Amino acid sequence: MFNFIVAGEVYEFFQEQKGSELFPVSRLFESTSDSIRNKLLPLTGESLQYLSSLPVIFMTEPEREANYKEYSLVRIGSISNLEVLTERRETKIKFDFTILTDLGKCEIPSEKDYTSILGLGFFGLHRTRWSIKDLELTDALNVMGIDTQVPPPPLGKVIIPHESSDDQTIITDVNAYLSEVLDHSFTENEEIFYRGHSDYRYELTPSLYRKDDEHGNFRYRQHESEMINELLTVQPSEFKNDRYMLDKLVRMQHYGLPTRLLDITTNPLIALYFACSTMKKENDKEIDGNVIIMTTRKSQIKFFDSDTVSCIANLSRLPEPVKRVLDFSQTKSSFNETDACAQLLHLIKDEKSYFKHVIEPDDLQRLIVVKGRMSNPRINSQSGAFLLFGEDAVLPETGHSEIKIKKFRISNKAGLMTQLARFGINESTVYPGIERAAGEIAKKYDQSKRC
Repeated sequence: MFNFIVAGEVYEFFQEQKGSELFPVSRLFESTSDSIRNKLLPLTGESLQYLSSLPVIFMTEPEREANYKEYSLVRIGSISNLEVLTERRETKIKFDFTILTDLGKCEIPSEKDYTSILGLGFFGLHRTRWSIKDLELTDALNVMGIDTQVPPPPLGKVIIPHESSDDQTIITDVNAYLSEVLDHSFTENEEIFYRGHSDYRYELTPSLYRKDDEHGNFRYRQHESEMINELLTVQPSEFKNDRYMLDKLVRMQHYGLPTRLLDITTNPLIALYFACSTMKKENDKEIDGNVIIMTTRKSQIKFFDSDTVSCIANLSRLPEPVKRVLDFSQTKSSFNETDACAQLLHLIKDEKSYFKHVIEPDDLQRLIVVKGRMSNPRINSQSGAFLLFGEDAVLPETGHSEIKIKKFRISNKAGLMTQLARFGINESTVYPGIERAAGEIAKKYDQSKRC
């Protein structure tokens, strides 16, 4: 197993033999299998120590030269003294590095020769990221056409941490659940939201950012603008009354299109309903759900017509090649002079002609809570709000997001559903509409359930 860090040449570990560097947490564990990632999140001292025990391949994103072949700088080393820091709203890992072997500029074969074996997905090596790969380091180099034997760094053995779900409080009845909810403390400057998952292993991630289990690569993210444009093209009448891009995303989410929105609620019983309403089994055993309590500063909460919401929501319309060149580390003035920013500004002004010609780059990376319009019956019935994910937003599971989370593992789903019904929480009240109401009434009078 090894750390696989792909980045641009500007990073110190491509310039010096020893030193320190910062790396964005938002790009950590991309192209990393669920089985590994789930054991390393949240980022604790234990998981950071484990990362420091693994050797590292440092590799630049390939560049094509005059002979039409692609080359990358490749170095092998070790890292130590890992810590998580936050600057200008961006959370980063700081670490010391030592280069043990410098392989120089290496020719990289065709992407198809290494992408599937290394599990690098759509982006291949053309995206800055930090992955953990369950391969021998030398084998991985050989797959990329680098035929060399590299001795592993002389580091002590550290056991990989256990999954964080092992530490979650198990809930089997509503009374215990409400007791935990009421005991959860927060200040007058904070607000609480909830989300329920039918499977305790699910992350607090919008459908757009979901990854495949085996390799941890994005399933939909690279096609965000294409999916949106295609749906707007084939069903224009569905969106004709939606003034803001957020409204369009809410509607698209409702109909099943992957978006950068994640539904949350202010009602803990609604969250518990969603954790219990889907019964799933694995090896003939029911899979537990979970409920996540989210605590956020009130200053982080926006309304549907917020300028910050418009900026983040309209990122969804930018083609992937344009989003890829957005550099959020630039000053505000430099960022706003770029062509990519100009394209985003054009989209924003489509819905807000009065919008100032200035975008704050830090805002585009934020994870914010958005309170939706209560004119939407479903949002109203579910006491609904949304998490809106900016580009490279730090996920709450890292333990270093602006939104703090606490998870409960939900067992005895059938029993909990019966108890929730006594509170008036059932399918017909959660999903307004005659079809759901009719189904709930039929279920109530079903004689086969009484035997």
